Order: sequence, then structure tokens, then C-alpha cells
Amino acid sequence: MKTFDMAHKDLKTPECIVVPLPGIGERRRYRGVVQPFAAHSHGYYVIGVVEEGRRSLVCNGAAFELVPGDLAVFNPGDVHGCEQSDGGVFAYDSIAVATELLDGVRLKGPKMSDPAAVEAFREVLGAIEDGAATQMAEAVLRLCELLVAEEAAEDDPADAAGTLPSAGLYEDAAQRAMAHFCGHLASPASLGELAAEEGLSTYALIRAYKRRFAITPMRHLASLRVECACRLLREGVEPAAVAAEVGFADQAHLTRAFKQRLGTTPGAYQRMTDR
Repeated sequence: MKTFDMAHKDLKTPECIVVPLPGIGERRRYRGVVQPFAAHSHGYYVIGVVEEGRRSLVCNGAAFELVPGDLAVFNPGDVHGCEQSDGGVFAYDSIAVATELLDGVRLKGPKMSDPAAVEAFREVLGAIEDGAATQMAEAVLRLCELLVAEEAAEDDPADAAGTLPSAGLYEDAAQRAMAHFCGHLASPASLGELAAEEGLSTYALIRAYKRRFAITPMRHLASLRVECACRLLREGVEPAAVAAEVGFADQAHLTRAFKQRLGTTPGAYQRMTDR
């Protein structure tokens, strides 16, 4: 992790924290920033949410006003710069995403006020905080699917619903991955290992899986685990033992996944199905 501090009189010390995200790019967190950013561009995507302050943004010659809650989205090569417009300070959370991760697709931007996209971005931050690489990659892809420019989707009829493009559907690879999950709920191979066996990148397999099953691999795996947990709970197995048997890290993780899908806890489910 790198931390950069820039002093400014009469204001708290500005902060920029950069955290590498292997296989994805970087997370960048800015707090208390007052300096303008001169016009520049990147060779990767940048997606971020404004947490505090207003900024006048110029992107590719067009002017925009960024306000708290806005999502800023920059494609590789977009020339952009900004400066504070409210006399306050700027706080901003962002991720840099490698171009190859998204196959170079063009995203909508540079200013987005879509609540669903903002929520998806916060899910990315949550996955980063949890430190789970696969969930991180899936969260980034879910976010970017919401941001795919209409013309990009129209270029690929198979992606008319907004799915990111892929070099073929790889349906057989996705089917084999699902079969592996069903047979190894407690200790499946990583997506990287499954992808390598198929000669694909991890991200290509994730996209193929979602095309085939309309759900990402890790979400599907959690769902399969909950289904198995239901059966074990009906058979009288204690929730803590069920969590370990189906592959959840602990009972708390089982409970969270259970409530997300069934709206009740494992213990309550077991009591309701006890006959």
C-alpha cells in the first residue's frame, strides 16, 4: 500500500491511498483534496464515486459538474481534468480497471447518477474490504455490465442485454465448472484453476458462466451450498456443522447467505422444518 500526503494550509492534510488489486488494477481513496487535477488520460478504466465536494469536470472537451453521489467513469484514453467548484474539499473513492479485463468495451460516462450503478460500485468496495479476489472480480464485472455503452452492446447481438463481450460462449467450460461445484461444495478448485484447465482467463470463465446460468460462479456456488444446507438442516444436522460441511467459513457466513436467499436463519429454518 502506498500513501501520499499533500499539505494545504488551514485544511486537514489531504490524503491519497493507493491499494494494488492483483488481476484487476488499483483502488484509490482520496480525502480532503483541494488541488485541481490537470487534463490527463489513462491507459485503463477509472470508475469512482464522489463522497464529498463538488468538482467542475472537463472530459474530452465537454463540461460536467460532479456532486456527491455521482459516479465518474473514464474510458481508456479519455482526456479529463477537474477542479473544486464549491470552496470545500473533495473526497472520492475509485478503482482503476485493466483494459484487458473488460476486453476494451466502452463504458458510459463520464458522469453517472444511476443508483443501481452506485450500489454496484459500493459492492465492489465491500468485496475489496473482504479481500476475496474472485468475489472482487465478479463485483467489478457486475458493475461494468451496468455501465456498458449502448453502442457497445449493439455491436454484439449476443450482448444485447448488456453482458460484457466474450470470445465465444464457452458453454461447455461453464457447464463443467458448475458440475465441479456440485461435486466439491466444501472445497472446490479456485476459478483460476478451473479456467486454466479450460485454457481460459479467470474473467473469460466468469463471463461465460454468467451467460450460461444467468448468475456469476461464486454467487451460484453460495446458492448451491445453501440448497445443500437446507437438506442437512432438515436431517437434523446442527447449523455450525452444516456450515463446515457445505463450505462456508463459519456459521455467520452460512447465516448471511441463508438470510439473503431464504429470508430466515438456518436455526429458524431447522425449527420450522422439524417434523
